[in-house]
Amino acid sequence: MHKKVAHPNEIHNTTTILWHILQACKGGDDVIAHSCSPHNPEMGKGGNASMVKNRSPAREANRCRKVTQIRGQVYDITDFAESHPGGAQLLALAVGRDATILFESHHIRTEIVDRVLKTLPKVDDIDKLFPDEEFPAPLDSPVYRKIQQRVRDEILAPLERTKGRAATGRGGCLLDMAAVVAFFFTSLSLYIACPSIMTGIILGLAGYWSGTGLQHTANHGGLCRSSYWNQFWGWFGSDVVIGKSSLEWRYHHTVSHHSYCNDINRDQDVYTSFPLIRLDETQPWSWYHTFQPIYTPFIWPLLYLAAQIGDFVNIFIYKASPGVEYTGITPIEVALYVFGKIFHVSITLAIPVYLHGWAKIWAPFVVYSCFGSFVLCWFFIVSHNLDGLRPHQFSHTTRNDWGRWQIETSASWGNVFWSFLSGGLNYQIEHHLFPGVAHNLYPLMQPIIKQECVNEGIQYNGFDGYFGIVPITFKMFCFLKKMSLNPSKTK
Repeated sequence: MHKKVAHPNEIHNTTTILWHILQACKGGDDVIAHSCSPHNPEMGKGGNASMVKNRSPAREANRCRKVTQIRGQVYDITDFAESHPGGAQLLALAVGRDATILFESHHIRTEIVDRVLKTLPKVDDIDKLFPDEEFPAPLDSPVYRKIQQRVRDEILAPLERTKGRAATGRGGCLLDMAAVVAFFFTSLSLYIACPSIMTGIILGLAGYWSGTGLQHTANHGGLCRSSYWNQFWGWFGSDVVIGKSSLEWRYHHTVSHHSYCNDINRDQDVYTSFPLIRLDETQPWSWYHTFQPIYTPFIWPLLYLAAQIGDFVNIFIYKASPGVEYTGITPIEVALYVFGKIFHVSITLAIPVYLHGWAKIWAPFVVYSCFGSFVLCWFFIVSHNLDGLRPHQFSHTTRNDWGRWQIETSASWGNVFWSFLSGGLNYQIEHHLFPGVAHNLYPLMQPIIKQECVNEGIQYNGFDGYFGIVPITFKMFCFLKKMSLNPSKTK
């Protein structure tokens, strides 16, 4: 059983309400990237990386090697970075931390990665750099291993026979990718040529689709077989199209949310929304939470603004987001963030203002940023915020089983049609079990996962059909209502 750690908001109590509003919408350099990096034991477990000040002198002695820890063993991954099949950017997420969960959940072909792991240099002559991972490990989950084996046998093996090469689960999203890119450039052309409320809405939809159907899968390493193209489309779809740093997103989303879904102390999507939005009954209640079912949708449009401010602060000032230190950040990633921001502002604001003047652009630009943000937040929040998806409600078995945990903290909805329009995010249970594969495989995985849930007595939270978004949205607002009640009056 993992231990409870200090809640991050105990450290955040001096922050302003504006910052909390911005954080509620949301959901370094080599000095901290190497084996000498200071490691706060609270990092990734609810500790506030932003507030880390002390640097261990012993760990400042050697800045030339990058290390990670997997199941208690420290490995030197410096030389492996450039040859890592998933790309250096994804491997960088493991630098300076225990990466057991990241490693095991993002590799579906375990026999290959086990062989690679044996070739990596072990670091046995360094004092304990990281605390052991206290959270359940994916491959210790019997149900996860069963599902993983069936996915390999029933989905990947036929692909291998068809294509004549080992199937990793990555790639095969060419049609989806082409549709998203074509829609974006068409929308952008209309927006620049004829700025209006309508073209702002259309560009906002293009931004939403890029955020789900392009950058999300790419930044998980599953959009293309090539790590180079995953990195490119992850950067383009996020930094350029929607103005959100893919660098910050990888740490926030992959390291925090995917590893510790819905854990109040470890999942940034839960604790950075507080105190404005109360998403867990163990969080303190305030009078204004009574109105959160009403005001929450009005916060969603602020996601774009939150990204602009939060990304800059986290990357340049703290080199961390609340709870997760950017231990693998590189100067190239920072440069790409800056270039992407310049590119984004140029195509969405500077060029249109130059052509038409500020008076004709400000309204379409605001509509673009707010509408796209609204849809993104809507489709994200329904996936994990329903009654019954909170860990404190789980059995002892689920709390110590990573596979069960991911299934019981997530909810899927819709069908293949919505998968195409959401980049597979509607298949949230499938995505959380296999975050590193192409999203077009999730519809194929769903029957397998449902069957194994029946076999194991696990609740599968799903709302199928074209209109699945309707009941899951209703249940999400019911959950917000439940969390808005004063606990002292409901006992």
